[in-house]
Amino acid sequence: MQDSQQKPRKVAIADDSPAFLAAAATYVASLPGFMLAGIASTAPQAIALVEASSPDVLLLDLGLGPKRGLELVQRVKAVPGAPAVVALALFDTPEAAAAAKRAGADELVGKERFIAGLSQALERLFPAAS
Repeated sequence: MQDSQQKPRKVAIADDSPAFLAAAATYVASLPGFMLAGIASTAPQAIALVEASSPDVLLLDLGLGPKRGLELVQRVKAVPGAPAVVALALFDTPEAAAAAKRAGADELVGKERFIAGLSQALERLFPAAS
């Protein structure tokens, strides 16, 4: 019989800023009920990471590659068993949120308030985990 502990949800992060990747990875690893599935700093690495690690959620920088973040959201969402996608934008603006939603992102978090924004997004995506 399965033990009552839920498996931690796997979080993958794709961002071209090494400093942000390191900080985000450290933060995700500290979250109860979540574990880091891996990090990527380019669009091809992000696709490979999603295919290899089957994360529950992908934190995806919309600035990844020149104008490629929204296209990458669409590509990730086309993968069978696609993860939830939390789009990361420099600032959480109505325009960025609308563009992210159109591309298929589940949530948008502005990097200016990453920790609070991510916590809220994860609670909305995985209500049982909180």
